[in-house]
Amino acid sequence: MTQLSIQDGIVQLINAELANTTGAFTHNGDYTINGTVTADTINVRNILTENGSNLNNWTASTEEELNGQGFSWSWPNGATQLQYRTGGRLWASSGFDTGPDQTYKIDNVPVITSSGLGDTVVNSKLRALGTLVNLNVSGDTTLGDFAFFSSTFNRLGIGTDEPSAAVNILENNISIVLGSPNITGAYVGTDSSHDFSIITDGLSRVTVKQSGEVNVGDQYRGGGVLNVYGTLTATNIVTDNRIDRTHPLQFTATADTSIYGLGIQWTGTGATRQLVMSSGPDRLYSSESFDIGLGKGYYANGQFVLNESILGPTVVQSSLTSVGALNSLSVTGDTTLLGKLQVNGLVTATDILFNDGVNSLQVTNTGLNFNNAVSLTQATAKVIYGDNNQISIGDNTLQSKPVKVFGKLSVGVNNPDPSLNFSVNGDVSIGGKRFTTNIAAPTTGSYIVGDICWNAEPKANDYIGWVCVATGTPGQWLGFGQIAAR
Repeated sequence: MTQLSIQDGIVQLINAELANTTGAFTHNGDYTINGTVTADTINVRNILTENGSNLNNWTASTEEELNGQGFSWSWPNGATQLQYRTGGRLWASSGFDTGPDQTYKIDNVPVITSSGLGDTVVNSKLRALGTLVNLNVSGDTTLGDFAFFSSTFNRLGIGTDEPSAAVNILENNISIVLGSPNITGAYVGTDSSHDFSIITDGLSRVTVKQSGEVNVGDQYRGGGVLNVYGTLTATNIVTDNRIDRTHPLQFTATADTSIYGLGIQWTGTGATRQLVMSSGPDRLYSSESFDIGLGKGYYANGQFVLNESILGPTVVQSSLTSVGALNSLSVTGDTTLLGKLQVNGLVTATDILFNDGVNSLQVTNTGLNFNNAVSLTQATAKVIYGDNNQISIGDNTLQSKPVKVFGKLSVGVNNPDPSLNFSVNGDVSIGGKRFTTNIAAPTTGSYIVGDICWNAEPKANDYIGWVCVATGTPGQWLGFGQIAAR
């Protein structure tokens, strides 16, 4: 029979045979059992692991020591863990399966159940939905990249994401609008340069041309009838002695006559005044001067030519032998001065401007100003390059060429310490590794193995810094460089 031996708090089984005992057994003191304890029920207040961790309450001097502590369930074909991970989070290798009608909560607020999302869940990246009972949207909405609802302007665009009215339909590059631009009325039609028609039975009944002309009836099928059951008021009605006049005033040549000399004549006081067609070449001849209103001008083929003070932009040739005082002069081709160039006044650096219509260079008394990208090259190699996005020194194809800086160098520092040769405001990367500064190991952000965080407030028994030993967000960090105690 196996005997139980207790010496100085140590329990030992003397024989290999199984001992059978009954009744309660009480002992005050520590027990050391070398072997396996098998019992129907074991009631304990605390269970301590070999390294001293309490399975009911893990404690450690640093967060890094707690990393990986937790529970583990294993079986021949797999394992499941519930562990603490750096950054104040619990990590599980398996999903959580709650009972029916149970709720997953965050800070005691319901987040998700088996049948719905909590009221506080207001953002998602859902790409598909089931059949909705109803839909209420308080912000901008896009349907099928075709219908666009703007909550800011309370507008609906179909075929356009920038509606110009309460309802705006863009089809075949024609913009159809329906809305009320102000409190005085509403409008419907097109706000692009296109005609607008009212149709019935597939035929245009009323057409408003882009020029403002209004046509009643279909241009090709007719059928237009305008009935006015009331009063028709017009500012002007232009006609001749024919009430049904539909054509302009025409002068027609016959076998015996020509159109030349035909036109308009004014007689009765003095010589005859006339505006008639002349030949050689064909032209309109007026016996009197043309006096047009202020600000009005002469046009040729729809292009402005001349008014009381301006020549039109299409007038590019002349035989002028003198001009007045020019406010500015722009020459696109070669220029030859056949006499002396005299400048009355002071020519300053701001008067020098080179402009090709896209890029410009202005020389001022303080430097050079470029409106677009600027590049300073030596032969074909870039020395300095700058644009709206970056400034580069050196040529990326000639990286073996050294770049020398004689003096103090600072990056992102407005007032660098003059005793320092190199100053940087912020993190740096050397050899692909990030170097940053903080009062503790990072708990946010993405880092890779080898990144280093320097201790901004070092003290006795602390670390000089921390190094990332596992890539992640924020990754796993361990201290290095133990600082001696005082």
